[in-house]
Amino acid sequence: MGRGISVMGNIVLNAALLELAQRAAGCPTGEELLAIKEATGEENYECTNKVYGQNPLALISNIAVITGLLSAFFMPIIGVLLDFTSYRRFIGMAFSVVFTLIQIIQISIGPKTWFPMAILQSIGGFCFSGMIMTSLAYLPEICEVVGQEKHSKYTARFTAKQFTVQALFLILVGGLSFAFGIADNSTLTARMAQGFNAFFIAILFGVGWHYYMPSRPASRSLPGGLGSCTSIVVYGLKQNIRTAKSIFHQYKRGLLWFLVAEVFAQSSVGALTTLSVVYLNEVVGLNATDVSLFFLIVLMGTIPGARLAPAVTKRFNPNVAWQISMGCLFITIVIGAFTLGSTPNKYFSLIWGFFVGFVLGWFYPTENLFFSCVLPKGSEAEIAGFRVISSMILSWLPPLLFSLMVSNGIDPKVSALSLCCAALH
Repeated sequence: MGRGISVMGNIVLNAALLELAQRAAGCPTGEELLAIKEATGEENYECTNKVYGQNPLALISNIAVITGLLSAFFMPIIGVLLDFTSYRRFIGMAFSVVFTLIQIIQISIGPKTWFPMAILQSIGGFCFSGMIMTSLAYLPEICEVVGQEKHSKYTARFTAKQFTVQALFLILVGGLSFAFGIADNSTLTARMAQGFNAFFIAILFGVGWHYYMPSRPASRSLPGGLGSCTSIVVYGLKQNIRTAKSIFHQYKRGLLWFLVAEVFAQSSVGALTTLSVVYLNEVVGLNATDVSLFFLIVLMGTIPGARLAPAVTKRFNPNVAWQISMGCLFITIVIGAFTLGSTPNKYFSLIWGFFVGFVLGWFYPTENLFFSCVLPKGSEAEIAGFRVISSMILSWLPPLLFSLMVSNGIDPKVSALSLCCAALH
């Protein structure tokens, strides 16, 4: 639940970072930008000013690029340490402590501090990926202890609770921002969101790691003579290569193509979450409070989407159902990209947000079900770790291409649309 709160808090923070970067570059934002577009009749108004040598619209995507590159490089090494050593709990706690400290520091976001906060945001994103990978390392053992049926029920309940907590957090931030009269001030809204974020995750992470995430022995044994950290990492990376070769030769029809699809699908969905903040701010004109409301609607949309997923899967099969969900996501992105910028009211974007959430609520459970169907028996833990690495290995590419396209004067909505659609394809 702490991770869910952090995701929402950092979405609000990203909206504030983007607005501060635009102001530092001397570019109009929010209502001012919409007024200029209306006065000039230029729907695709573009500010060519730069800050720190970059287009301010590329700030959020550049943060995602750095996070993605750090994850792609270090996650395989961290995965080795999680599998072959008993430091799993220590690694998870270390990532959580550093991440929480970053959230506390980011409460001081403002016109003079936004750039250091953006750098910290990249490091925080990497720590967040490390926390996810460490937590997932516990799942195969939990499944083995409680059984697959109970594990499935626990996972569903946990997901529902996480979505509920995320929605309550956004309601809290949005409600208080209106109550205190700061709804139109993205910086003050982000400070408040980060304050609540840091407070809640400090409690939740502390309780979680102290009471529910115990120390565990190494899940995989090492051959004799390997004692140093370097030798363990080298051996583990070689084992990952052997696993990749085994998947290629033995599971060409199912698992191999799932992992290939996972590389592109997860990079696409991750880019959608990251780049939508840029789109909503620059093209639609939403501020930080509006963005929090948008993602609250997205969360509400996931509920009926998750209920539709089993019905579509039953009618076809997990593979076809997952493909249909990606096709629907493609259509949803296309409709939003070409209609929202010209709507008479910026809050029409909330309708689009509901359908985005609806498709994502359908996408994720179908993806997990398909993975469970193609997962070879007896290799669950090893392949599950390999899946996490596959989902992160190209996470940096769509944001990098977006930054390059925006920096070369291509319309942000066209850039976001082309990248997400290319990855889904």
